[in-house]
Amino acid sequence: MYERSTNSNQSEKAQAFTPQQKLQILKEWELTSNGVAVAQKHQVHPHTLYRWRRALKQGAETFLSGKRPRTDPRIKQLEEENRKLKEALTIQTQELMLLKKRMNLV
Repeated sequence: MYERSTNSNQSEKAQAFTPQQKLQILKEWELTSNGVAVAQKHQVHPHTLYRWRRALKQGAETFLSGKRPRTDPRIKQLEEENRKLKEALTIQTQELMLLKKRMNLV
């Protein structure tokens, strides 16, 4: 129903909407209150409309710019450090359990 027909010789890409087009489609959805009809009209899956609306609520400026929010490099660094610390803790716990087992403490 929502899939586009494709030619066997040439595959058709899904249409890329500009942020302004997305906003216009969302406005149309709001006016008509019929997301399925709007989705069919613009040949997108209804779930896509919900995803666009959620993105709009999370950050209108980011949504309209068409860019994803940038992750702070410090956060990435902290996440990597956290992952490494968890791995080290796992290894230490395993080693401690092996020592206890060898000493018949468990």
